[in-house]
Amino acid sequence: MKAYVEAYGCTLNFGESREIEDLLVGKGWEIVHAPEESDLVVLVTCVVIETTERAMLKRIAELSMAPRLIVTGCMATACREKAQRVSPSAAFVAPGDLESFSRVVESHGSGATSKAREKESYSIVPIATGCRGACSYCITRLARGELKSRSKARTIEAVKNAAASGPREIQLTAQDTAAYGCDIGTDLPTMVKEVCKVPLDFRLRVGMMNPKSILPLTDRIAEMYLEPKVFKFLHLPLQSASDRLLEHMERGYNAGDFRSIVKRVREAVPRITISTDLIVGYPGESEEDHGKNLSMIAELRPDIVNVTRFSSRPGTKAAEADGRVVGWKAKERSREMTELRFKVSLERNKAWTDTTLAGLSTETGKNRSTILRTDEYKQVVVREPLALGKYYKVKVVDATPTYLIGARVGD
Repeated sequence: MKAYVEAYGCTLNFGESREIEDLLVGKGWEIVHAPEESDLVVLVTCVVIETTERAMLKRIAELSMAPRLIVTGCMATACREKAQRVSPSAAFVAPGDLESFSRVVESHGSGATSKAREKESYSIVPIATGCRGACSYCITRLARGELKSRSKARTIEAVKNAAASGPREIQLTAQDTAAYGCDIGTDLPTMVKEVCKVPLDFRLRVGMMNPKSILPLTDRIAEMYLEPKVFKFLHLPLQSASDRLLEHMERGYNAGDFRSIVKRVREAVPRITISTDLIVGYPGESEEDHGKNLSMIAELRPDIVNVTRFSSRPGTKAAEADGRVVGWKAKERSREMTELRFKVSLERNKAWTDTTLAGLSTETGKNRSTILRTDEYKQVVVREPLALGKYYKVKVVDATPTYLIGARVGD
């Protein structure tokens, strides 16, 4: 029996899709790379914004032609009725519920032979699902519910298994990694330090952390980045530099809190890569609020800014909020912010020119190129094919707003 797994959305979704593949392999299924070759299709969905939801419904309709279809991910809980109307015969499993998924799979039969999933040069290890927040605009928290952290022992074992095949990138992921452990009597820095004691060669990329969850741990989070095995990369979503809007969003921090976290982490690790997120056109956003967003980017100069136009999601408080920003205005603000973001990113990346760095090869790029990650998680493109999962010394010869361009130095 053959199964095909297709995933969309966040790193957590992709991590769970790999766990699904491993579960299927353990039950004797062969993983294939095209839905038309399969006896079972699994779709891991995302509904973070309205355009994504529409794309998911279209994809469910397309995959309904498969012999059997299982829909999981956030749509399976947040928008199940819409999906069921598109594909009444599909089975639906809540995101991350491997036990229920296993039962559904068993009802479809099992494979006769076990064929391992192809090894990759990086791995994704989910450490928690759900969230402690109550953000007014977020449908994901409705889909995944309360925080449910995995035990330290389970996480350490997953990292051991992932790293066993040699040097690799391991991504620790959750909706909010900084909230990890609050429900089981531990915390993220404690867990990461224990994971780093695993006597194998790997690098950890710690996923997105909400400022509200970091605040009581700021000093210990900063120290966590001093661990040699941890990539110096912090994904810290601001969402708005307006305290008024942050309060309406129910984010649980203010712009000053965000600024202090960035300052403290940069004091500990000056070359750390900072990535942030901003929502443009949130209900009630004024020109002054937009100006604060631009000023914050110019002041803190994050390496990466992910700009998203507000999308009203059903069942959230923001969906009922007054003061909608008209589409053309939101698009104009998004364009202005994106132009500034790329200007800052290019300047920061150009500063690395003529620097010699060590990088871990993690992906094959276009036109026979290879993508490497430095300790700061900078993406370096080398225009030659290199073996994946190995360290190389490279000299930065140029840069774009999104990556560095390097040339290999020595053998």
